[in-house]
Amino acid sequence: MQVRTVRASSVKEAMEQIKDELGSDAVLLHTKKYREGGVLGGEEMIEVTAAVDETQARVPHTPSVYVPPAAPILPSNVLNQYRLAEQPLQDGAAAMPARGVLPTYETYGTEPSAVPYPVQESTAYQPGGYVMPEAPAAVPPQTVPLVHEAPPEPTPMEPEPLEEDGSAERIRMLEDELAQMKTMLASMMAANQPKETVTIQDALRRQDVRDELCEDLSAKVPVADVNLDSLDPRAGSVLSGYLAQVMQFTDGLQTGGRSSRVVAFIGTTGVGKTTTLAKVAAHFVLEQNLKGALITADTYRISAVEQLKKYAEILGLPVEVVYSAADLKKAIARHRGKDFVLVDTAGRSQYNAFQMDELKELLAAHPRMEKHLVVSATTKEADAAEIMERFSVCKPDRIIFTKTDETRTIGMVLNLLAGKGLPLSFLSNGQSVPDDIIPATADRLAELLLRE
Repeated sequence: MQVRTVRASSVKEAMEQIKDELGSDAVLLHTKKYREGGVLGGEEMIEVTAAVDETQARVPHTPSVYVPPAAPILPSNVLNQYRLAEQPLQDGAAAMPARGVLPTYETYGTEPSAVPYPVQESTAYQPGGYVMPEAPAAVPPQTVPLVHEAPPEPTPMEPEPLEEDGSAERIRMLEDELAQMKTMLASMMAANQPKETVTIQDALRRQDVRDELCEDLSAKVPVADVNLDSLDPRAGSVLSGYLAQVMQFTDGLQTGGRSSRVVAFIGTTGVGKTTTLAKVAAHFVLEQNLKGALITADTYRISAVEQLKKYAEILGLPVEVVYSAADLKKAIARHRGKDFVLVDTAGRSQYNAFQMDELKELLAAHPRMEKHLVVSATTKEADAAEIMERFSVCKPDRIIFTKTDETRTIGMVLNLLAGKGLPLSFLSNGQSVPDDIIPATADRLAELLLRE
């Protein structure tokens, strides 16, 4: 086991030193922060201790350099044979089989059992004179090296281009590895926090945010910020920065353009659609001085019609009651010169296929109708997820969570919308009109998630 302790001015620099010295298989053992130069001043440093199994420790790379071996000292008889092989032939002289020299040189001192090729061959008498027996083809002298030569430099090969899929996969693996290291380091740092400290992650878990999202927070924000006390003034901005990465927000409703903005509020029964519509209408009239109209298709409840008429009377807005998609289309056309038209619909059960088809037909009355799905924050998360799934046939453009003041935990909002394309437009936190409604932003949701 190899153990290393490094000191650096940042976690990133320390982790790079650990990887350079021990490799990517290193395991973190301990981290701590301190100030170099005194307790009251100096630069903040971080000390990281890590270890790795010796069998997995990184071996430093040393470029190979070719060193030619020393030339062997050959006996005189072998050298004489080689010199004879290099001498030019005289007329009528027999060629010395140079092939016998090379095996002698190459095996000298290493293969005692090797027998050199004979230097001279016996001659036989033939009519006309002595004739030497046929010798093997001689090796040209210039091809027989006296010493070992360095191997030729290899021809550089062009690197094969990386396939896009392979490159993307490598990048993804590196990002996952870095995220795991950050999560591990954050966990180790959290263990050193005082017991009374409630970190951002602790606050999210108290809000019933899923563990995988808490770990994702560790991977996406700086390690030093993960374990901030939830009461720290910086905690809200850290969490809102993360929320902005994984969710979408619309900051309420913004009117404008040449035509009126037509907005319908849909959802199950009892979630506060009519009250939410009245709050939005009051915001447009009282704060922005806009002109609009209210339309209700909730004819199943007489009280709903009377409630909306009372709100319209207070705000000085016209109100119409419709019974079909055709009636709704005509009513919207009559108010096309207004800044906004808000449409209230009857509560529908997500399990009633007939009611869902009836709602789809009603919403088709206007091609540019913006649909806001209203969900109560007091709903069980599994039921809320199913409501979102069932109402997806109506293609909602936004989502509103009401009754956030009636529950202590709203982690469901993050759980349901993280990684989804459905933006959050409003958070309703009471029955008071027009006060108890909050245009949704990452900062405002962060405040609710960090509340005691």
